[in-house]
Amino acid sequence: MKGVVFDIEGNFAHFRKFYTNSSSLSYSLPPRTTIEGLLASFLGFERDSYYEKMSSEKLHIAVKKNLPTRSITQTLNYIKATSVSKLNAPDEHTQIPFEVITGGDNEYKVSYRIYAASDEDYMDELQDRLVKNKLVYPPSLGTVFFQGSVENVSLCEILPEEKEEYVKISSIVLAEEIEEIKLGEYQLVKERMPRDFGANRQVKKSGSYIFDQRGKSLEVKFKRGYYAVNVLNGVREKENIVFM
Repeated sequence: MKGVVFDIEGNFAHFRKFYTNSSSLSYSLPPRTTIEGLLASFLGFERDSYYEKMSSEKLHIAVKKNLPTRSITQTLNYIKATSVSKLNAPDEHTQIPFEVITGGDNEYKVSYRIYAASDEDYMDELQDRLVKNKLVYPPSLGTVFFQGSVENVSLCEILPEEKEEYVKISSIVLAEEIEEIKLGEYQLVKERMPRDFGANRQVKKSGSYIFDQRGKSLEVKFKRGYYAVNVLNGVREKENIVFM
């Protein structure tokens, strides 16, 4: 499959957990649905118009955590408005906990590597826009007020590989694909994330993913196969991934 790989970076991020209610808790890296929306914004697709054409069956996405992260919880003061007039002169406010993701070791930087591959027609345009940095909407890290930048764009082919005993995987891994993880000095995290949206932004599919909190590659034995990323331009090491 033709594909593209790039890094998205910024100072702060927020990827709201789909099962939270009033408290805005965040994943430490973007789920598939967030990346899907990010790529749709690069192409200028209308909101809620792309769920079918960018479903997990048609657009294959993987993500790698480039740097360690930590979370900071802030309290946001929201307006409690029961009518239009209350927007200008609110009587009450509602305070909501809001989790922000930023860099570890007191460094205010987050960085994620995104891999995308598809045989759909829009893949050529996506590659072209990323290479030329002509995105319809600017990149953001989960929410519009956490702006990011796209770096290190490379075109690639993403090809299936046969099952091996153990293989080093750069991306996060769907738990149900794992037969065994080779023991190592990991800080493993398991999080349940959405995979696909249906009508009215209802979660259609979800899955549990495993990754190292610091972004270290895992040595994994798979029940099935994995994918190799072969870069066509730029200088990158060959990487192995599993799609979300």
